[in-house]
Amino acid sequence: MHNRRLQQLLPFTPLLLLPLLLWNFFDASQQSLLPWDEGLYMERARLFLDQHEPWTPFSQAHHKTPGHYWIVALSMGLFGVSDIAARFPFILLALLSAWLVYGIGSLILSRRAGAMASLILGTSYLWAVHSRTISPNMAYISLFLGGVLLLLQELVKPARSSAKFCRWRLYFVGVLFALTVFLRSALALLPLVGLMPWLLKQARGRKILMSPWLWLGLACGALPTLIWVWKSIAAYGIAGFMEPLNFPWKKVTGGETGFPFSSFFYYFGSIFFLHTIPWSPLLPFAVTSPNLWGKEAVGQTHGFHRRWLLFATPAIILLLLAFTSSQHKHYALPIYPFAALMIAADLEYRLAGTTSSSANKALPGRSNGMGWQSLRRIVLVHFFLACIILAFCLSDGLPTVKDINMTLVDMRRLYVVLTLLSSVWLLAGLIIYWPRRSLQQSLKPWITCHILGGYLVILGTVHLGFVGNYSPEVKAFLRQPDLQNTLSTAPVDLVKNGRVSRMTTLLRAYSPIMGQSWASFDEFKDQGGPLAWIYEPDLTELDFPYRILAQDHGIVLIHVQRHE
Repeated sequence: MHNRRLQQLLPFTPLLLLPLLLWNFFDASQQSLLPWDEGLYMERARLFLDQHEPWTPFSQAHHKTPGHYWIVALSMGLFGVSDIAARFPFILLALLSAWLVYGIGSLILSRRAGAMASLILGTSYLWAVHSRTISPNMAYISLFLGGVLLLLQELVKPARSSAKFCRWRLYFVGVLFALTVFLRSALALLPLVGLMPWLLKQARGRKILMSPWLWLGLACGALPTLIWVWKSIAAYGIAGFMEPLNFPWKKVTGGETGFPFSSFFYYFGSIFFLHTIPWSPLLPFAVTSPNLWGKEAVGQTHGFHRRWLLFATPAIILLLLAFTSSQHKHYALPIYPFAALMIAADLEYRLAGTTSSSANKALPGRSNGMGWQSLRRIVLVHFFLACIILAFCLSDGLPTVKDINMTLVDMRRLYVVLTLLSSVWLLAGLIIYWPRRSLQQSLKPWITCHILGGYLVILGTVHLGFVGNYSPEVKAFLRQPDLQNTLSTAPVDLVKNGRVSRMTTLLRAYSPIMGQSWASFDEFKDQGGPLAWIYEPDLTELDFPYRILAQDHGIVLIHVQRHE
């Protein structure tokens, strides 16, 4: 009876992540934008609101599709212009992603494994960070996972009824997959390409790829992207078509790190060492698990080629990322749901061995699994990885995001804290349960301790301001009552004068009324408004009467006297 009630509650497991996602979220004093990407995304989304132009509000051709900006603009239109309103949709999308991972895991593994996978995903460090960030990643990954879940629900059918497809299900698969490109531009093709080998393998003997409803869904889902391309060409000429292509082409041809495939070790280290903390020590065992490679893998009865989905798909994404010659850790986020499912599959395999001794006899490979014969090996692997991480951190091997004009979190210190804490709770279950119990008896409480530890550490990093509060001094400067009263009276322009700064991006994102951006003082004098942000070194170049209203962080707010 107890097990039956627990099984009924498993679909609600992703809701356990809701307090983690909402902790300190609605406290405005604990929320401030990441200076670069978040500030840019919020500034661009405000252009859609201010100009009432849903397709081409920019002054020149843009390199990204506008789907992500639509989400941010819609939320700010409903709840007001603030960083909380801009981030709120991605909290919901992160929760949706966890539920979709549960649904996928319950189909190809078991309901218990799906529940573990959703918790593993939600407590992975980088995933938790981007769950509270203005970023297109949560949006397009959610649509991608939704398409995968619908495909799996269709493939659950026995082979004899494979010709009787659910038309609407395949239609929405096509719509969801096509919309990922509208939300994330060319980068959305990475998980779609990674999924193709599994889909081709899975569709062998079936006509699922020949279904007109699937292709109709792809065509309908591609309509927003095609309309945007048409509008861009009409507004900016051929540059409106070439700019979205040039941006990914620069990534592929070595525009950042110098040569293709130079980023393989960066992404490999990011996934297997740093940004999947606290679950990174379990990944080597999950990749080599008998539950993935053995003939007795659970789920094969439904005809699922699990290794092609859980292993080949993220492996292909990793290889494609290596060819982008870029180093942006959030590019690897589509791999994280598959990593969580692989870890959950291996944990489920080990837990299944604790419930039935007959299962061990029926499955000879269970007792001598590939790479994980005891928890002792996990501890050794973990400390090997921890030593590598600490060596990089303490030898300045990891970059720290710094800006002379603002105070940001020292990521090196955060990595040290996370590594040490993960070492503590990894051993906590063993210290408590190992002395008097066998390995199989200690496994379940050890997994519980590991999930709880990951949950509490993410909660702690959010509470301490490591996550979600990236520029508190800048926000405090702008929230001064006198300054807010001034900024609310008229649009505030920005004079770049050949400079680019993260600080000015935040100023435009937070300004109550966002003005124009000018390339030089000559343009500003002819067409600018009464208020403007300028860089402090440019004060000497002003040749017209002005009054300084505020000054800090290398930025000056001036009031031009000639407008009075």
